[in-house]
Amino acid sequence: MNLIPNAELFFVEKKKLVRKSTHELFSGRDVLVIGINGAFLPTDEQMVKDYEKLYLHFKDTTLVGAANDPTHIDDIYFVSLNDPYVMEAWWKKMKIKNCKYLADGSGAFTLRLDQQGGMTPGQTVVEMYNKGYGKRSWRYVLLMENNCQMCYVEEETPENVSTRDNLEDDLYKLTKPEEALKMLRARQQTSHIGDENKAADAAAYVPLLDLGTDPNNNPSKIKEEKVSDRMGLG
Repeated sequence: MNLIPNAELFFVEKKKLVRKSTHELFSGRDVLVIGINGAFLPTDEQMVKDYEKLYLHFKDTTLVGAANDPTHIDDIYFVSLNDPYVMEAWWKKMKIKNCKYLADGSGAFTLRLDQQGGMTPGQTVVEMYNKGYGKRSWRYVLLMENNCQMCYVEEETPENVSTRDNLEDDLYKLTKPEEALKMLRARQQTSHIGDENKAADAAAYVPLLDLGTDPNNNPSKIKEEKVSDRMGLG
């Protein structure tokens, strides 16, 4: 579990720029932060629309928190190395109502996340000069709870290369919303199993069957009990 670095990002509110701290924005909240290459790019536009379409699936209360706790993912944020005016125009063009954007034009958030090494060290930001984009975020999906990194999934580096920089491939497979939901459900199931095992270890051991003999192989003096009684079947 890593504490995500704090950064100040800009938002457009009532046609004015407003500066907000990411730690304040995410404090006490369960959020998905999704890294994308850039605004108006075809694959990223499809990605945002895919998550918008399945938005309510991420509100499932079984994805985060305790089994009986009615918590859910509060928000889904897409972070891109674009300025807030570009991101605002893009959001309006796509008519996105539920998912939100993080305009990281200066890289204040993304570059710190890359340096922290919480995901693949030094490869959260990649060079895309071969496409005229400069430095951009690698595609990833990160679950944060109260500013702490809980789990993530990211696109893998192709097998035939040693770097993520200046790739011709436009990878969008492991970060699809369906895959993100699988990640969250698998994490929650693992956590639930761990809780059940701890509870079992803490409970007093009660044998389910009387074998009828003691260590010296003598008949047991324990009063016989019907299995149906022990099981509460009457």
